[in-house]
Amino acid sequence: MTESSTNDTSVGTGFSEDELEHIENSVVRAATEAGEFVSSRFGGIMEITNKSDIPGKDLVTDVDKASQRLIADVMRETCPDHMLLGEEDPPDEEPAAADWLWVVDPIDGTTNFVNSSAIHAVSVAALYRGEPVAAAIWIPWPNANGFLLMHARKGHGSWIGDTQVHVHTPSDSGEPITGVLSARPGWIRGMFKVQKPLEGHFGEIRVGGSACYEQFLVANGTMQYALTGFAKTWDFAAAILLVKESGGKVMALDSTRTFSCFDGWSTNYANDPATYSRIRKWVGLLITGAPPTVDFVVTNLRPKRKGLLSKLGSLVGS
Repeated sequence: MTESSTNDTSVGTGFSEDELEHIENSVVRAATEAGEFVSSRFGGIMEITNKSDIPGKDLVTDVDKASQRLIADVMRETCPDHMLLGEEDPPDEEPAAADWLWVVDPIDGTTNFVNSSAIHAVSVAALYRGEPVAAAIWIPWPNANGFLLMHARKGHGSWIGDTQVHVHTPSDSGEPITGVLSARPGWIRGMFKVQKPLEGHFGEIRVGGSACYEQFLVANGTMQYALTGFAKTWDFAAAILLVKESGGKVMALDSTRTFSCFDGWSTNYANDPATYSRIRKWVGLLITGAPPTVDFVVTNLRPKRKGLLSKLGSLVGS
């Protein structure tokens, strides 16, 4: 940063445009290097363990942990005053949340990765006091490079290389378009009453096992919308910004059992362990896509099982 730079001005949020561009570049570098590493280990021998007591569930590999360490190293080198909040290796004691948190999923879709499925992702987001303001997601892709990397910083659009990406063009009414990919959980009818206008009009449903991968496809217009979750902060942190910067809308099921616009975790943000813990433990159900499509879907979903949703009341939308 230089004092004479025309971009070196505060954007009213505690950081300058130059600083934000530097952070975006750092996030892109971290996601790229981690993606290259993950790709180098794909289909090979790895150490696999369980994070839960259920065999085969909540898998973690040495590749996940090494990928997160690589991202942490880039963060410490380029943004030394930032703090990491990653899926793997949680701290023994919750630290006080810094203004800047890097929320990281070093491999989203670990079960896919273990089973040699290419539907997985590396996700890195820089949050300023709880709001994603710079982000990148890396996914494998059958092109000359073997991958795609989408990145964004607040107010500057979402990009893959030199190409700006946009969410899928919606129908005039917002009704999901037959023949265009969509994503939603298989259990949706157990939680919601599907209203008549949406019945039979969900689009072409595909669910791949990686929330970050799904959200990437929403942001680049491959999927017209995705209803994803319940999932953790690191499954959504980067995607929230990428979808919004590609012209999309992000809504989350909140503690009142309704969908509302969602920008992140800035509410009641404080530099204390409680904030760090709240962000780490958060669980949510998000819908993303073109604004008319998102509005159409949420208007035609009615929660019907209060007990199931109320169990998540202290976490969802907090």
